[in-house]
Amino acid sequence: MSAIHFHGWFNGVTSFLVCVSTLPIVCHLAARWQLHDRPGPLKIHTSPIPRLGGIALGLALIAGISVGGTGLFSQALYFYLALLLIWITGLADDLWSLSPWVRLPAQLGAGLLISQTYWGIQLFGHPILNAAATCLFVAIFVNAFNFLDGADGLAASVTGMVGLGYILLYTNRAASVGAAVAWSLLGACVGFLLFNFPPARVFMGDSGSTVLGLLVAFLSLDFYRVHQVLGTRLLLPLVFAGLPLMDFLLAVFRRVRNGVSPFSGDRQHFYDLLLQRGWSARPVAVIACVATALLILGGWLCDQPDRTIGLVILMAMFGYMFITAIRLGSLR
Repeated sequence: MSAIHFHGWFNGVTSFLVCVSTLPIVCHLAARWQLHDRPGPLKIHTSPIPRLGGIALGLALIAGISVGGTGLFSQALYFYLALLLIWITGLADDLWSLSPWVRLPAQLGAGLLISQTYWGIQLFGHPILNAAATCLFVAIFVNAFNFLDGADGLAASVTGMVGLGYILLYTNRAASVGAAVAWSLLGACVGFLLFNFPPARVFMGDSGSTVLGLLVAFLSLDFYRVHQVLGTRLLLPLVFAGLPLMDFLLAVFRRVRNGVSPFSGDRQHFYDLLLQRGWSARPVAVIACVATALLILGGWLCDQPDRTIGLVILMAMFGYMFITAIRLGSLR
């Protein structure tokens, strides 16, 4: 077995084992201290569920990313600081319900930290513009995956599939921080789904969903750093995360048009609309995972020498997704 495969599996297995071993402890402590996500007008569950699964998820991801490689901390110190900033802010929000005007500066701060590394966006000729673009990119992904975490097993299923998509891109490359992140995402998400796939026994909370969004944003930036080209390859990371990004953009447009804050909750995400039509949480998670797998295939086709077929397929897929979202009522 080659070094890349060994190190990749090692990152993923470590992340998986840490997740499945710490989640029962988190669930026990959440039950003991009554730290539950209680039913409410914006909730789909009918009984209190422990909401601090993001603690185990974060520990698993940090452990998985950190092992099996040399010099990761020296290469990616600011990345680790950004990860800790998002994780701690999400945990504080789970415990005390922070204002969006506290969470957003933390997300922008994480983007600023990443912009100071060679993973920052380099589209413009001025460092301030590049830093601003990186901050906006990170904040969009963090919030998109936070919005996605509204049904059992949904965020972990989609993120695990995205992680697998990036793993397929890293198979012919030397071990790297990006490969460690992709494998760790897959391992942690699979471990979390053992407790979160419908019916969920624990929720990841903002401390989980926002960290997933940050890591998918990081994988996107790592892809841009490695390829350093535009064209259709610019689309690939956006396509991989196409489902949460489209749902996020529709939610922001819908709320702004209705004169409310983009951060105010509602029940018109695609999963809410499917649940309102009688779907259960399990098929919603499965169909979202399948849709993400198809998007990853389309994104992979855009990374091939003949990209025409991939572009046509992607246009048809996103057109179908958009029309379906509108017909479901995403813009009502």
